[in-house]
Amino acid sequence: MENRGARRWRARLRMVRLFDTSRRFLVECRVLDLSLTGARLKPEIDRPLPLTLNYSDGDDRNFASATLIWVRKGEIGIRFVD
Repeated sequence: MENRGARRWRARLRMVRLFDTSRRFLVECRVLDLSLTGARLKPEIDRPLPLTLNYSDGDDRNFASATLIWVRKGEIGIRFVD
């Protein structure tokens, strides 16, 4: 049984971009699951990522702050922060 605070949606065809806190591009990711509180992503390349990120879903002028929660099997989990 999963312990999730928010409903999630599958979004396999959607691509997003992750940036560092200075808004420098880090990596493009495929969205596997998305909820109001976070996302499960598959980065296009394997590279180290900082714990604090900025998430952009296409318009690189609008960012959501996020925290890297887990990394496993080529996927990452992020939590959106206010």
